[in-house]
Amino acid sequence: MKIEELNEGFYEKLLTIWEKLNASLELDYILRNAMAYLEEVLEAERSSIWELDEQKEELFFRVFSGGDRDKVEEIRLKIGEGVAGHTAMTSAPVIIEDAENSRLWSVKVDERTHFQTKSILSVPLLFREKVVGVVQLINKKNGGVFTGRDLRSVEMMCIPIATALVNAKLFKELEQTFMETALALADAIEKRDRYTAGHTRRVTRYAMWIAEEINLPAAEKKWLALSGILHDIGKIGIRDNILNKDGPLGSGEFETMKQHTVFGAEIVEKIHSLGKVVGGILYHHEKMDGSGYPKGLKGEEIPLFARIISVADTYDAMTTDRPYRKGLSSEEATKELEKMSGSQFDPDMVAAFLRRIPREVRDAN
Repeated sequence: MKIEELNEGFYEKLLTIWEKLNASLELDYILRNAMAYLEEVLEAERSSIWELDEQKEELFFRVFSGGDRDKVEEIRLKIGEGVAGHTAMTSAPVIIEDAENSRLWSVKVDERTHFQTKSILSVPLLFREKVVGVVQLINKKNGGVFTGRDLRSVEMMCIPIATALVNAKLFKELEQTFMETALALADAIEKRDRYTAGHTRRVTRYAMWIAEEINLPAAEKKWLALSGILHDIGKIGIRDNILNKDGPLGSGEFETMKQHTVFGAEIVEKIHSLGKVVGGILYHHEKMDGSGYPKGLKGEEIPLFARIISVADTYDAMTTDRPYRKGLSSEEATKELEKMSGSQFDPDMVAAFLRRIPREVRDAN
């Protein structure tokens, strides 16, 4: 597409990207598409978005086109270093017609990628007059140079990109705060049960091992982690004399203990944004053959998060000492999981855990 062909279609596309940037949970995907569109419109060979790490006062790649992402992951530019660093320092755009002979240019990226940078259009990402990153277009095709019109097009795109980056950072901070709060709550509940110190964190860690082995999407991993953290939150409704009993529970006591899954789900489902974690909490004691509780679900009727947490929870229970029994070794516990695979546990989740646990045990020793 030639720059002269910019018309209403460009602005329609721009508005569509703005809308997606402000609404999308898959921010990096939308950012890559936005930069790909700018590459097409401005006839550039490559593009990138540098994000500012305020604490370290460094720029790092958030988006990098060209297929060499793994080669540039660790590159950092100080404020004032290179064209991107200069753009961040001055809060002003710059057009470099001959990069190799420019005093601003840094060779770091080209050295890693073996790409030859010739011309650069570098534009600051500003949010409320504060730099949050830098957008760059690299090498005008056919040996041309970037123009003022190119600059104006990029500046228009920078407005929603900057806003999206700030929103994503705020969301990540809020998400981290929420996770820490949930962990603090789980730790407080565990303090009532003197036999399960650290149980929540271990179960969550084991669940994440399984998630990694089955290639669970990153967004789902976050919900799974929260399910793991909150899976026993319902124990807040169980009496201390049952929770801390020195021996095995009687039948009536066990029926009461079983209610912790229901209590936990009732607590969490009141928070509408946590709908995805309710199944992991309510059903993590269900069994594949239908003999579990609270609903007697079978097979894939049991939500995936619950099937994962069930394996993690049982492994931790088996390997934890109790007053009336000593915990099993890791080898003994994994053999028990194998025996119950298919009847009590999802065989795929057991297999994933068994693939991972030897490596983790080996690395810990």
